[in-house]
Amino acid sequence: MNNTLRTNPQQERAITTIDKILEASKRVLISEGYEKFTTNRVATASSLNIGTIYRYFPDKEKIIIQLYKKRLEESISFLTTYLANTTTWNSADEFLGQLLKEYIESHSDEDHTIAVELTKAAVMNQHIHELDKTHDEQTFSLLCDALEERFALHIERSLIQFIIELGLHLALMVSMQPKENRTTTSERAVATIIAAVHMLTTTPVC
Repeated sequence: MNNTLRTNPQQERAITTIDKILEASKRVLISEGYEKFTTNRVATASSLNIGTIYRYFPDKEKIIIQLYKKRLEESISFLTTYLANTTTWNSADEFLGQLLKEYIESHSDEDHTIAVELTKAAVMNQHIHELDKTHDEQTFSLLCDALEERFALHIERSLIQFIIELGLHLALMVSMQPKENRTTTSERAVATIIAAVHMLTTTPVC
């Protein structure tokens, strides 16, 4: 059972209500930001009474955790789909550069805003830190296997972790930019990851 939810949503109506709460929560984050995010605003945005909100989420942080979890799940789903692509790549840096490019391009304007606001929420939330660890382990495993299979690269664990963290920070940097600056920042982000991966993989450590 998902421990961020107060009630286990086994019935279709409950699942529909939770989805409605989470969609409304996204709208509140986009319009008000994390600093002004409250369960009362979520209730208003979802046209549900506050008691219904509390039936499934005991406080606003549990809503944030659930949104963060769904975002990480979407990230893993995107990565899995990308890795299943049978395109032949000339090098690991080209492969990972295109991965970052497509990941950024998959974001709508709303996704960029949500990414920034959820990052603010993550700073002081230990449960989110645990979710991040699990996500990073999954990402590490998938990328490690892909690099070995496609390019016969056996890279030190700390270097792959560095590449993952660098890619995530670069994507967030793009999200933080005003809309009119995102294309240029995205191009620079992709160029940065390509250069970094090339440098780190030219002479594999192991």
